[in-house]
Amino acid sequence: MIANPFKFLESYDKEDKDRFFGRTRETAQLFNAVHASSLVLLYGASGTGKTSIVNCGLANRFEITDWLPIFIRRGNDLNGSFLRELDRQTATRWEKDTPIRHRVKDLYFETYRPIYLIFDQFEELYIMGSKAEQDKFHHSISALLQAGLQCKILLIIREEYIAYLSEFEKIVPPLFDNRLRIEKMNDRNLSLVVAGTCKYGGIRLENPRKTVGMLLDNLRNPREGIDLTNLQVYLDRLWRRDLERQGTENPVQVTFDPALVTAVGAMQNVLSEFLDEQMAEIEQGLQARGVKNAAGMPLEVLFTLVTEDGTKRNRAPAEILEDLPRNRQLSTQDLEFCLSEFERIKLLRRFAEEGNGRV
Repeated sequence: MIANPFKFLESYDKEDKDRFFGRTRETAQLFNAVHASSLVLLYGASGTGKTSIVNCGLANRFEITDWLPIFIRRGNDLNGSFLRELDRQTATRWEKDTPIRHRVKDLYFETYRPIYLIFDQFEELYIMGSKAEQDKFHHSISALLQAGLQCKILLIIREEYIAYLSEFEKIVPPLFDNRLRIEKMNDRNLSLVVAGTCKYGGIRLENPRKTVGMLLDNLRNPREGIDLTNLQVYLDRLWRRDLERQGTENPVQVTFDPALVTAVGAMQNVLSEFLDEQMAEIEQGLQARGVKNAAGMPLEVLFTLVTEDGTKRNRAPAEILEDLPRNRQLSTQDLEFCLSEFERIKLLRRFAEEGNGRV
């Protein structure tokens, strides 16, 4: 029996080195950039794999003693999340008003490893953060840079939000001095991803040139190219469809061929089929738990986690319950069931924040 090698909606991590393909050049560029400057701005369109290049590509260029990576997402407040992530790295308990630059300095002398502060999905600060939150963060970064510490700062942002950084640049003038744009992959590198991952996973790729060409054509958006997240979703669907074709849950061999790609069809069909299947399963689970009018309830929960422009929004369970329509209420336990199911199918990832389990 062989296992599904595809990441689906998850980014690649350090442990995925042997199945991470197509970003050798960008990884080398980023490695050089973080050695050239204390501040690096990494940007690109959504779905270009920026987070994976850091978490897998860059991480595997370092020995464990060479860096101490601290990954930070905004959560409810970027400044609060920043402090919490620093606290998680040490047993030291600082006074509440201890400046961040002193905390970072203490952490370096405790570990003797250069500190890498990695702010992922940095656009969230400007989509959801207040002016006060933004200003406080801008000045904290300015103070860190001026302190000349053994500390690198890496900001990862979607390129459509670059214009929001104008106020930040006033406080930190070198903000754009060392920037790296991650572009959509060309067909050659996309083919490397498909072929490399199939080889890693023990998948037989019949008539590779034709099969991969058809696959990429089914994924291609004429204006926007091919999204790497969509590629992983599509490959995962090919895997599942071949298992259906074989009539087994425990395959000895999985095969991708032109007939399978034709059967799966265009990307938009894959996404809609996946959501329909998964929402139906979760609805059945809610019904089994005694929830009345469970039809459509999982989608109502998902809608609370997305902004009007389609960006993911971090919410605590209490906030999700409050945002649900009055005629579509759930108990805390039933909401927890939905969120756990979303995690299982990799639609979301939860992280701890002061015990409120934000998603």
